[in-house]
Amino acid sequence: MDLITGDVQLRSKRDLIENFILENLPNISDADTIEDEFEKYWQEQKVLALGKLCETENLDQKQFSALIETYIFTDQEPLHDEVFKCLDNRPSVLQARVIAERIIIKMKEFVEVFVEGISA
Repeated sequence: MDLITGDVQLRSKRDLIENFILENLPNISDADTIEDEFEKYWQEQKVLALGKLCETENLDQKQFSALIETYIFTDQEPLHDEVFKCLDNRPSVLQARVIAERIIIKMKEFVEVFVEGISA
């Protein structure tokens, strides 16, 4: 736990790692499978988090996943119009900027937690 708290990259992942340690680790009898079980757990949590984000923001999950992959590959924020293409309904002009920026922030947080610093 001290390692998680001390490492800047792991701080955003702390809750997920702690949850794995507390709930899954005691049920693993073969120490050689811990890494595989953690990877499986991580992917499940990633899918759940993406689904929740898309549901909350009314995003098409397939299009938003592609947008995330592009962001990871290029390391450049998407344009607001690219975000709007993922939305079920395009927001009004007055709300568009706020909504696009909120979604971009959530996308960056998702990448920080589930992609950066994880080799699994």
